[in-house]
Amino acid sequence: MDYDFRISPETLRIPSTVYKPVKRCPFCQSVFISEKSCESCGRSLQYHPIGEPFGAKSLYGIKERYIESFNIINRFFPFLENKKSPMAKSYVRKLEKRFSDLITAFNSIDIIVNDQRKLFYVESMEMIDELLRYDIPPSILQALLIENDSSLVGQELLFYLQGASSAMKAEKNWQELVLGYRLWGVLRVEYFLKVSIITATVLTMAVKYKDIISSQFGK
Repeated sequence: MDYDFRISPETLRIPSTVYKPVKRCPFCQSVFISEKSCESCGRSLQYHPIGEPFGAKSLYGIKERYIESFNIINRFFPFLENKKSPMAKSYVRKLEKRFSDLITAFNSIDIIVNDQRKLFYVESMEMIDELLRYDIPPSILQALLIENDSSLVGQELLFYLQGASSAMKAEKNWQELVLGYRLWGVLRVEYFLKVSIITATVLTMAVKYKDIISSQFGK
């Protein structure tokens, strides 16, 4: 019996599924990296001053953790949130720190990779909107931009801040007029709405608990 010891080219072909994308340093794009650092530029790959877009350090991560601290009423009715509470003040401080970090990153070299630049720019605009909602004076945000940033992005954010602050002021004026109106010359609309919503929520929960208790005891 004759054996064919020739190797077929088909058996030597490596399946395309085994190939994996080459990992590169996000700062210098070098392929000479370890789990902890880049051998070419020496930067640590475990810590990043602003993290990833939409990550835990971002506005979205900070806000998600803040909302998780709400009680059940504020989760269902966010406009009942007390923006002067210690938790709200802590949330605002974290946003201010994040905004400052983003501005510094835009004005630094090699912190933001090019394909993520637009995502962090959009986050910066949303950060401005959120800080204005929590009554942070536009002058403070303007000072942060002027003092810490001389980039083109910083100039664009200044223009955005001007438009956002004007729009926010017009919106607040409308809301303040409605919520500040006194029913029968006594109760403010805002107070009346809060009491009505809280009362309705308590009654609804009481009815549900009553049904649960009745089902447990067969009554």
